[in-house]
Amino acid sequence: MSSMSREIRYWKNRRLPEAVHVIKTSSGWEKVQVRILVNGRRHKKDFGAPDSRTIDLAIAWIQKLQENKRLGRIGLEIEPERWTVAQACEVYWQLHGSQRRRKDGSVNKKACNQFRRNLDYIKAVWASRPLESISYLDIKAYREKRLKDGVKDSTINREHTVITSLFNRLRYWKRIEQLPVPRNLLLPEDNPGELVEKKSEDEFIRSRILTDEEFKTLYMVADTQIKRIIIAEMNAPLRKEDLRQLTKDKIVRHLKEFKGIQNKTGQDYYIPINGPLDELIRTAPGNEILNFCGFEKRWRRAVTRARLKSLEFRDLRRSAATAMHEGGIKLKAISKMLGHASVSTTERYLGLRAENLHEAGQVLANRFAIPQVEESSFQLVPKLAPGYGKMVSEESSEVIDK
Repeated sequence: MSSMSREIRYWKNRRLPEAVHVIKTSSGWEKVQVRILVNGRRHKKDFGAPDSRTIDLAIAWIQKLQENKRLGRIGLEIEPERWTVAQACEVYWQLHGSQRRRKDGSVNKKACNQFRRNLDYIKAVWASRPLESISYLDIKAYREKRLKDGVKDSTINREHTVITSLFNRLRYWKRIEQLPVPRNLLLPEDNPGELVEKKSEDEFIRSRILTDEEFKTLYMVADTQIKRIIIAEMNAPLRKEDLRQLTKDKIVRHLKEFKGIQNKTGQDYYIPINGPLDELIRTAPGNEILNFCGFEKRWRRAVTRARLKSLEFRDLRRSAATAMHEGGIKLKAISKMLGHASVSTTERYLGLRAENLHEAGQVLANRFAIPQVEESSFQLVPKLAPGYGKMVSEESSEVIDK
Protein backbone atom coordinates (compact mmCIF):
# COMPACT_ATOMS: atom_id res chain seq x y z
CA MET A 1 0.00 0.00 0.00
CA SER A 2 1.31 3.47 -0.82
CA SER A 3 2.42 5.80 1.95
CA MET A 4 -0.29 8.27 0.95
CA SER A 5 -3.17 5.83 1.55
CA ARG A 6 -4.81 4.57 4.73
CA GLU A 7 -6.87 1.51 5.65
CA ILE A 8 -10.39 1.59 7.04
CA ARG A 9 -11.10 -1.19 9.55
CA TYR A 10 -14.80 -0.31 9.90
CA TRP A 11 -17.23 0.50 7.14
CA LYS A 12 -20.63 1.96 8.11
CA ASN A 13 -20.31 0.48 11.62
CA ARG A 14 -19.54 -2.93 10.14
CA ARG A 15 -16.40 -4.61 11.40
CA LEU A 16 -14.35 -5.90 8.47
CA PRO A 17 -12.65 -9.32 8.59
CA GLU A 18 -8.90 -9.26 9.11
CA ALA A 19 -8.06 -9.93 5.45
CA VAL A 20 -10.59 -7.44 4.02
CA HIS A 21 -9.49 -3.83 3.63
CA VAL A 22 -11.18 -0.71 2.32
CA ILE A 23 -8.37 1.30 0.79
CA LYS A 24 -8.71 5.05 0.65
CA THR A 25 -6.04 6.62 -1.55
CA SER A 26 -4.76 10.18 -1.70
CA SER A 27 -7.02 10.84 -4.72
CA GLY A 28 -10.08 10.23 -2.53
CA TRP A 29 -11.61 7.11 -4.08
CA GLU A 30 -12.14 3.86 -2.17
CA LYS A 31 -11.80 0.19 -3.09
CA VAL A 32 -12.39 -3.08 -1.28
CA GLN A 33 -9.32 -5.30 -1.31
CA VAL A 34 -8.53 -8.74 0.11
CA ARG A 35 -4.97 -9.61 1.16
CA ILE A 36 -4.49 -13.04 2.69
CA LEU A 37 -1.68 -15.56 3.14
CA VAL A 38 -2.62 -19.17 2.32
CA ASN A 39 -0.04 -22.00 2.41
CA GLY A 40 2.80 -19.50 2.28
CA ARG A 41 1.43 -17.82 -0.81
CA ARG A 42 0.11 -14.27 -0.80
CA HIS A 43 -3.27 -13.77 -2.44
CA LYS A 44 -4.67 -10.35 -3.33
CA LYS A 45 -7.81 -9.32 -5.15
CA ASP A 46 -9.69 -6.04 -5.65
CA PHE A 47 -13.50 -5.96 -5.55
CA GLY A 48 -14.40 -2.42 -6.56
CA ALA A 49 -16.19 0.38 -4.69
CA PRO A 50 -17.27 -0.48 -1.10
CA ASP A 51 -20.88 -1.47 -0.39
CA SER A 52 -22.55 -4.32 1.46
CA ARG A 53 -22.64 -6.59 -1.60
CA THR A 54 -18.96 -5.99 -2.45
CA ILE A 55 -17.87 -6.80 1.11
CA ASP A 56 -19.99 -9.97 1.10
CA LEU A 57 -18.31 -11.04 -2.17
CA ALA A 58 -14.88 -10.44 -0.63
CA ILE A 59 -15.76 -12.53 2.44
CA ALA A 60 -17.12 -15.32 0.22
CA TRP A 61 -13.89 -15.32 -1.78
CA ILE A 62 -11.86 -15.69 1.44
CA GLN A 63 -14.04 -18.58 2.55
CA LYS A 64 -13.55 -20.27 -0.81
CA LEU A 65 -9.76 -19.97 -0.44
CA GLN A 66 -9.91 -21.43 3.05
CA GLU A 67 -12.09 -24.28 1.81
CA ASN A 68 -9.59 -25.03 -0.95
CA LYS A 69 -6.85 -25.13 1.67
CA ARG A 70 -8.88 -27.52 3.88
CA LEU A 71 -9.50 -29.86 0.93
CA GLY A 72 -5.83 -29.82 -0.04
CA ARG A 73 -6.26 -28.08 -3.36
CA ILE A 74 -2.73 -26.73 -3.41
CA GLY A 75 -1.65 -24.59 -6.36
CA LEU A 76 -5.14 -23.40 -7.18
CA GLU A 77 -4.66 -20.32 -9.35
CA ILE A 78 -6.42 -17.04 -8.64
CA GLU A 79 -8.76 -15.96 -11.42
CA PRO A 80 -6.96 -13.24 -13.43
CA GLU A 81 -8.37 -9.73 -13.37
CA ARG A 82 -9.18 -8.12 -16.69
CA TRP A 83 -9.15 -4.38 -17.40
CA THR A 84 -10.28 -2.41 -20.39
CA VAL A 85 -7.90 0.06 -22.04
CA ALA A 86 -10.00 2.91 -20.62
CA GLN A 87 -9.49 1.61 -17.05
CA ALA A 88 -5.76 1.22 -17.62
CA CYS A 89 -5.47 4.76 -19.01
CA GLU A 90 -7.22 6.24 -15.99
CA VAL A 91 -4.91 4.44 -13.55
CA TYR A 92 -1.92 5.45 -15.67
CA TRP A 93 -3.07 9.06 -15.45
CA GLN A 94 -3.56 8.92 -11.67
CA LEU A 95 -0.21 7.31 -10.89
CA HIS A 96 1.98 8.93 -13.54
CA GLY A 97 0.48 11.51 -15.88
CA SER A 98 -1.04 13.83 -13.28
CA GLN A 99 2.20 13.80 -11.24
CA ARG A 100 4.50 15.29 -13.88
CA ARG A 101 6.55 17.90 -12.04
CA ARG A 102 9.42 20.26 -12.58
CA LYS A 103 12.68 20.07 -10.68
CA ASP A 104 11.43 22.64 -8.14
CA GLY A 105 8.52 20.33 -7.25
CA SER A 106 5.76 22.36 -8.93
CA VAL A 107 3.29 20.63 -11.26
CA ASN A 108 4.13 21.04 -14.94
CA LYS A 109 0.63 21.87 -16.19
CA LYS A 110 1.61 21.99 -19.86
CA ALA A 111 3.16 18.51 -19.74
CA CYS A 112 0.16 17.16 -17.80
CA ASN A 113 -2.31 18.57 -20.35
CA GLN A 114 -0.34 17.10 -23.26
CA PHE A 115 -0.22 13.73 -21.51
CA ARG A 116 -3.98 13.83 -20.88
CA ARG A 117 -4.67 14.58 -24.56
CA ASN A 118 -2.52 11.62 -25.66
CA LEU A 119 -4.43 9.30 -23.34
CA ASP A 120 -7.77 10.63 -24.62
CA TYR A 121 -6.76 9.79 -28.22
CA ILE A 122 -5.82 6.25 -27.14
CA LYS A 123 -9.10 5.78 -25.25
CA ALA A 124 -11.10 7.06 -28.21
CA VAL A 125 -9.74 4.19 -30.33
CA TRP A 126 -9.58 1.30 -27.82
CA ALA A 127 -11.76 2.38 -24.87
CA SER A 128 -13.70 -0.87 -24.42
CA ARG A 129 -11.00 -3.24 -25.67
CA PRO A 130 -9.60 -5.73 -23.12
CA LEU A 131 -6.08 -4.69 -22.19
CA GLU A 132 -4.59 -8.12 -22.85
CA SER A 133 -6.04 -8.24 -26.39
CA ILE A 134 -3.90 -5.34 -27.72
CA SER A 135 -1.25 -6.62 -30.14
CA TYR A 136 1.35 -5.13 -32.47
CA LEU A 137 -1.24 -5.22 -35.27
CA ASP A 138 -3.42 -2.86 -33.25
CA ILE A 139 -0.46 -0.49 -32.83
CA LYS A 140 0.09 -0.48 -36.59
CA ALA A 141 -3.61 0.12 -37.20
CA TYR A 142 -3.56 2.97 -34.64
CA ARG A 143 -0.66 4.68 -36.41
CA GLU A 144 -2.38 4.34 -39.78
CA LYS A 145 -5.66 5.75 -38.44
CA ARG A 146 -3.97 8.75 -36.86
CA LEU A 147 -2.06 9.37 -40.10
CA LYS A 148 -5.35 9.35 -42.06
CA ASP A 149 -6.74 11.86 -39.55
CA GLY A 150 -4.03 14.27 -40.68
CA VAL A 151 -1.83 13.95 -37.59
CA LYS A 152 1.91 14.48 -38.06
CA ASP A 153 4.29 11.55 -37.70
CA SER A 154 6.11 13.31 -34.85
CA THR A 155 2.86 13.56 -32.87
CA ILE A 156 2.01 9.92 -33.59
CA ASN A 157 5.47 8.96 -32.33
CA ARG A 158 4.77 10.73 -29.02
CA GLU A 159 1.46 8.89 -28.66
CA HIS A 160 3.24 5.64 -29.54
CA THR A 161 5.70 6.33 -26.72
CA VAL A 162 2.81 6.82 -24.26
CA ILE A 163 1.31 3.46 -25.31
CA THR A 164 4.64 1.68 -24.84
CA SER A 165 5.17 3.34 -21.47
CA LEU A 166 1.62 2.40 -20.39
CA PHE A 167 2.29 -1.33 -20.71
CA ASN A 168 5.76 -1.08 -19.16
CA ARG A 169 4.46 0.86 -16.18
CA LEU A 170 1.54 -1.51 -15.60
CA ARG A 171 3.90 -4.47 -15.65
CA TYR A 172 6.17 -2.73 -13.14
CA TRP A 173 3.32 -1.66 -10.83
CA LYS A 174 1.91 -5.17 -10.97
CA ARG A 175 5.25 -6.61 -9.86
CA ILE A 176 5.70 -4.22 -6.92
CA GLU A 177 1.98 -4.43 -5.97
CA GLN A 178 1.38 -0.72 -6.44
CA LEU A 179 -2.24 0.14 -5.68
CA PRO A 180 -4.64 0.09 -7.43
CA VAL A 181 -2.92 -2.28 -9.92
CA PRO A 182 -3.73 -5.91 -8.92
CA ARG A 183 -1.05 -8.57 -8.95
CA ASN A 184 -3.25 -10.83 -11.08
CA LEU A 185 -3.89 -8.19 -13.79
CA LEU A 186 -3.90 -9.77 -17.25
CA LEU A 187 -1.47 -8.11 -19.67
CA PRO A 188 -0.15 -9.00 -23.16
CA GLU A 189 2.80 -11.38 -23.08
CA ASP A 190 4.99 -8.82 -24.89
CA ASN A 191 4.73 -5.05 -24.94
CA PRO A 192 2.96 -4.41 -28.28
CA GLY A 193 4.38 -0.89 -28.52
CA GLU A 194 7.94 -2.22 -28.57
CA LEU A 195 7.17 -4.58 -31.46
CA VAL A 196 6.33 -1.76 -33.89
CA GLU A 197 9.00 0.60 -35.21
CA LYS A 198 8.40 4.33 -34.97
CA LYS A 199 8.93 6.77 -37.79
CA SER A 200 12.53 7.98 -38.01
CA GLU A 201 13.03 11.18 -35.99
CA ASP A 202 15.47 12.54 -38.60
CA GLU A 203 12.56 13.39 -40.89
CA PHE A 204 11.03 15.72 -38.29
CA ILE A 205 14.06 17.98 -37.92
CA ARG A 206 13.33 21.48 -39.12
CA SER A 207 16.38 22.71 -41.01
CA ARG A 208 15.50 26.41 -41.50
CA ILE A 209 18.44 28.50 -40.32
CA LEU A 210 18.57 32.30 -40.28
CA THR A 211 21.54 33.60 -42.29
CA ASP A 212 23.53 36.69 -41.28
CA GLU A 213 21.95 38.77 -44.04
CA GLU A 214 18.43 37.62 -43.12
CA PHE A 215 19.12 38.46 -39.47
CA LYS A 216 20.17 42.02 -40.38
CA THR A 217 17.18 42.48 -42.68
CA LEU A 218 14.72 41.17 -40.08
CA TYR A 219 16.18 43.45 -37.42
CA MET A 220 16.02 46.51 -39.67
CA VAL A 221 12.31 46.15 -40.56
CA ALA A 222 11.09 45.17 -37.07
CA ASP A 223 9.64 47.63 -34.55
CA THR A 224 11.51 48.41 -31.32
CA GLN A 225 9.62 45.83 -29.27
CA ILE A 226 10.34 42.99 -31.70
CA LYS A 227 13.95 44.12 -32.14
CA ARG A 228 14.55 43.62 -28.41
CA ILE A 229 12.95 40.16 -28.57
CA ILE A 230 15.05 39.14 -31.60
CA ILE A 231 18.29 40.24 -29.91
CA ALA A 232 17.27 38.41 -26.73
CA GLU A 233 16.46 35.18 -28.59
CA MET A 234 19.69 35.18 -30.59
CA ASN A 235 21.75 35.67 -27.41
CA ALA A 236 19.59 33.69 -24.97
CA PRO A 237 18.21 30.85 -27.16
CA LEU A 238 15.18 29.88 -25.07
CA ARG A 239 11.71 28.75 -26.08
CA LYS A 240 9.22 31.58 -26.46
CA GLU A 241 7.34 30.81 -23.22
CA ASP A 242 10.64 30.85 -21.28
CA LEU A 243 11.84 34.01 -23.01
CA ARG A 244 8.54 35.65 -22.12
CA GLN A 245 9.29 35.05 -18.43
CA LEU A 246 12.84 36.38 -18.55
CA THR A 247 13.09 38.85 -15.65
CA LYS A 248 15.78 40.58 -13.61
CA ASP A 249 14.87 38.32 -10.67
CA LYS A 250 16.44 35.39 -12.53
CA ILE A 251 19.87 37.01 -12.76
CA VAL A 252 22.60 35.36 -10.69
CA ARG A 253 24.76 38.42 -10.11
CA HIS A 254 28.03 36.81 -8.99
CA LEU A 255 27.94 34.40 -11.97
CA LYS A 256 26.57 37.02 -14.40
CA GLU A 257 24.01 34.64 -15.89
CA PHE A 258 20.31 33.90 -16.08
CA LYS A 259 19.20 30.75 -14.29
CA GLY A 260 15.72 29.25 -14.57
CA ILE A 261 13.60 26.18 -15.25
CA GLN A 262 12.06 25.40 -18.64
CA ASN A 263 8.27 25.33 -18.79
CA LYS A 264 8.17 22.47 -21.27
CA THR A 265 10.64 19.98 -19.81
CA GLY A 266 11.34 21.17 -16.26
CA GLN A 267 15.08 21.14 -17.04
CA ASP A 268 17.39 23.87 -15.72
CA TYR A 269 18.88 26.36 -18.16
CA TYR A 270 21.88 28.65 -17.74
CA ILE A 271 22.30 31.70 -19.98
CA PRO A 272 25.48 33.80 -19.69
CA ILE A 273 24.82 37.54 -19.82
CA ASN A 274 26.87 38.89 -22.73
CA GLY A 275 27.06 42.43 -24.07
CA PRO A 276 23.71 42.53 -25.97
CA LEU A 277 21.82 40.95 -23.05
CA ASP A 278 23.44 43.36 -20.61
CA GLU A 279 22.22 46.25 -22.75
CA LEU A 280 18.66 44.83 -22.80
CA ILE A 281 18.72 44.51 -19.01
CA ARG A 282 20.04 48.07 -18.56
CA THR A 283 17.37 49.59 -20.82
CA ALA A 284 14.43 47.59 -19.39
CA PRO A 285 12.20 49.98 -17.37
CA GLY A 286 10.93 47.37 -14.90
CA ASN A 287 11.54 43.81 -13.74
CA GLU A 288 10.39 42.34 -17.08
CA ILE A 289 13.12 42.64 -19.69
CA LEU A 290 10.93 42.06 -22.78
CA ASN A 291 7.42 43.13 -23.75
CA PHE A 292 5.42 40.43 -25.56
CA CYS A 293 2.20 42.44 -25.85
CA GLY A 294 0.73 41.82 -29.33
CA PHE A 295 3.72 39.68 -30.21
CA GLU A 296 2.16 37.41 -32.88
CA LYS A 297 0.87 40.29 -34.99
CA ARG A 298 4.10 42.30 -34.66
CA TRP A 299 6.26 39.24 -35.47
CA ARG A 300 4.30 38.31 -38.60
CA ARG A 301 4.48 41.93 -39.78
CA ALA A 302 8.28 41.95 -39.41
CA VAL A 303 8.64 38.60 -41.21
CA THR A 304 6.45 39.80 -44.07
CA ARG A 305 8.41 43.04 -44.44
CA ALA A 306 11.68 41.08 -44.51
CA ARG A 307 10.18 38.71 -47.12
CA LEU A 308 11.02 35.64 -45.00
CA LYS A 309 7.66 33.89 -45.21
CA SER A 310 9.04 30.47 -44.31
CA LEU A 311 10.63 31.78 -41.09
CA GLU A 312 9.16 30.87 -37.70
CA PHE A 313 10.19 32.26 -34.34
CA ARG A 314 11.53 28.89 -33.17
CA ASP A 315 14.01 29.00 -36.09
CA LEU A 316 15.89 31.77 -34.26
CA ARG A 317 16.64 29.40 -31.38
CA ARG A 318 18.00 26.77 -33.76
CA SER A 319 19.99 29.40 -35.65
CA ALA A 320 21.67 30.54 -32.43
CA ALA A 321 22.43 26.94 -31.41
CA THR A 322 23.88 26.19 -34.86
CA ALA A 323 26.05 29.31 -34.69
CA MET A 324 27.48 28.13 -31.35
CA HIS A 325 28.17 24.68 -32.81
CA GLU A 326 29.86 26.10 -35.90
CA GLY A 327 31.89 28.36 -33.62
CA GLY A 328 33.42 25.33 -31.96
CA ILE A 329 31.39 25.32 -28.74
CA LYS A 330 31.11 21.81 -27.27
CA LEU A 331 27.77 20.03 -27.60
CA LYS A 332 27.54 19.54 -23.83
CA ALA A 333 27.75 23.32 -23.27
CA ILE A 334 25.14 23.99 -25.98
CA SER A 335 22.86 21.33 -24.48
CA LYS A 336 23.11 22.95 -21.03
CA MET A 337 22.38 26.38 -22.45
CA LEU A 338 19.32 25.16 -24.38
CA GLY A 339 18.07 23.24 -21.34
CA HIS A 340 17.98 19.88 -23.14
CA ALA A 341 17.71 16.73 -21.03
CA SER A 342 20.63 15.08 -22.85
CA VAL A 343 23.25 15.74 -25.51
CA SER A 344 21.47 13.29 -27.85
CA THR A 345 18.50 15.69 -27.91
CA THR A 346 20.84 18.52 -28.92
CA GLU A 347 22.36 16.39 -31.67
CA ARG A 348 18.92 15.70 -33.10
CA TYR A 349 17.92 19.35 -32.65
CA LEU A 350 20.90 20.59 -34.64
CA GLY A 351 20.36 17.93 -37.29
CA LEU A 352 23.87 16.49 -37.10
CA ARG A 353 24.28 14.02 -39.94
CA ALA A 354 26.98 12.03 -41.75
CA GLU A 355 28.37 15.14 -43.46
CA ASN A 356 29.15 16.61 -40.03
CA LEU A 357 31.23 13.53 -39.25
CA HIS A 358 33.13 13.93 -42.52
CA GLU A 359 33.78 17.59 -41.69
CA ALA A 360 35.03 16.52 -38.26
CA GLY A 361 37.34 13.99 -39.90
CA GLN A 362 38.72 16.67 -42.21
CA VAL A 363 39.41 18.98 -39.25
CA LEU A 364 41.49 16.21 -37.65
CA ALA A 365 43.28 15.54 -40.93
CA ASN A 366 44.18 19.22 -41.32
CA ARG A 367 45.56 19.46 -37.80
CA PHE A 368 47.15 16.07 -37.37
CA ALA A 369 48.46 15.28 -40.84
CA ILE A 370 51.58 13.12 -41.12
CA PRO A 371 54.51 15.49 -40.54
CA GLN A 372 56.72 16.04 -43.59
CA VAL A 373 60.33 15.61 -42.44
CA GLU A 374 63.00 16.42 -45.07
CA GLU A 375 65.88 14.48 -43.58
CA SER A 376 65.52 11.95 -40.85
CA SER A 377 67.34 8.87 -39.69
CA PHE A 378 64.06 7.05 -39.18
CA GLN A 379 60.61 6.90 -40.72
CA LEU A 380 57.75 8.10 -38.42
CA VAL A 381 55.19 5.75 -39.97
CA PRO A 382 57.00 2.50 -40.81
CA LYS A 383 55.57 0.21 -43.45
CA LEU A 384 54.47 -3.30 -42.68
CA ALA A 385 56.79 -6.05 -43.88
CA PRO A 386 55.34 -8.90 -45.94
CA GLY A 387 55.58 -11.24 -42.94
CA TYR A 388 52.98 -11.16 -40.14
CA GLY A 389 54.11 -9.23 -37.06
CA LYS A 390 57.16 -7.75 -38.82
CA MET A 391 57.95 -4.13 -39.69
CA VAL A 392 60.56 -2.77 -42.06
CA SER A 393 61.90 0.78 -42.23
CA GLU A 394 61.87 2.68 -45.53
CA GLU A 395 65.54 3.64 -45.22
CA SER A 396 66.71 0.27 -43.98
CA SER A 397 66.13 -3.30 -45.07
CA GLU A 398 66.57 -4.44 -41.46
CA VAL A 399 63.56 -6.42 -40.27
CA ILE A 400 62.39 -5.42 -36.80
CA ASP A 401 60.34 -7.76 -34.62
CA LYS A 402 57.31 -6.25 -32.87
